[in-house]
Order: sequence, then structure tokens, then C-alpha cells
Amino acid sequence: MQAMVRNFFMLAVLVGAVASTGCVTRTVGLKYAAPTTAAPVSAAAPTVSVGSFIDQRGESPTWLGSIRGGYGIPLKTLDATPSVSSLVQTAFAEGLHARGFKASGGVRTYQIAGVIKTLDCNQYVRREAQVEIEVSVYDTASGKALFTRIYTAYNLEGSLLALNTGYFASVETLRALAEKTLDQVVDKALDDSALRNVMQP
Repeated sequence: MQAMVRNFFMLAVLVGAVASTGCVTRTVGLKYAAPTTAAPVSAAAPTVSVGSFIDQRGESPTWLGSIRGGYGIPLKTLDATPSVSSLVQTAFAEGLHARGFKASGGVRTYQIAGVIKTLDCNQYVRREAQVEIEVSVYDTASGKALFTRIYTAYNLEGSLLALNTGYFASVETLRALAEKTLDQVVDKALDDSALRNVMQP
């Protein structure tokens, strides 16, 4: 019994010491990985560039998410580098490249751009990440929007009885969940036949 009390006291002291340091900010990135099921384009691939993705999340340009403790107080904050908008732009560029789209040289060219409505990851007990991006295809010559659609993804992981929460939660595990969720949105968009059909070589 005394050993249990002593261990509990030591744990309380450890948590209290960590708490006194305040919220820790970690700088992280998101790297796109194309799935093996990604649909490649034909040999006569259209030329597609990637424009800007406007961040309308209502957060700072680099804020990605947080791990929270009691009363929802942030203990660890995830900051994107260089920014959430840049990470999304890069993910779409890499997604196009992985599918065989040409970046230059076509007679008729297109541009993919969009609006980031939601992109965040959080953990209180369970980990969750959600992404909502409005994607548009433009005719580069005329600047006319040929197609616009919203793509979303949501993932929830972990157990309600998990012990790896709060100060013991992993920033890397939460970052990986955000990365996976963004990848799913990129894949949904670039493999959407409706989006592809508006882009002719």
C-alpha cells in the first residue's frame, strides 16, 4: 500500500513538473505519399500547374493542431513549416507528378488551386484529424474556372481508455494522422473522374 502511495506521489510530482513548463510547440511537416492504387494518366497527359491554396481556417498560417490535457488546455502545439497553405500546395503538386501529369510544355494548360476550409489535428483522449478543401480547375489562358468541388476526409484513432494522452501523447503519431488525412483529400480530388474530365491534352 505504501509503495502504491509513493508511486502515485512520484507520478503527481512528475506531471506537476512538466505542467510548470507550459505548452510546448513542435514544428512539423506533412509529406505526401501516393497510394499504389493511384490512377495514372494516359501518355498524352495534360499540362497542369498548382496555384495557391488560400487558408480560410481562421487560425494562424502555421497552426496545425494540439494535444490537450485537463479542461482542454493545450499541452503540445503542432506548427506547420513553412505554412499549412504551402504544405497543401506541395501535396497537390506531388500528387499530380505521381500520376504522370506534365508540369509544362502543353498546348493547352490548366491550373489547380483552392481554398483550405479545414485542416487540423487534435487529441484530448482519442486522436482526430479533419481536412476540407475546395478544389478548382482553371483554364490558364482564360483564367476561367472549369470545375469546383469540395473534398473532405476525417479520421479518428485511439481508445477512450488509452494512457498515452496529455503529456504522454505522441506529437509524431498525431502528425502522421494529419498527413494521412490530407493525403486522402488529395487522392480523392486527383482521382475524381469529374475533375480529370475537364482537363484535355
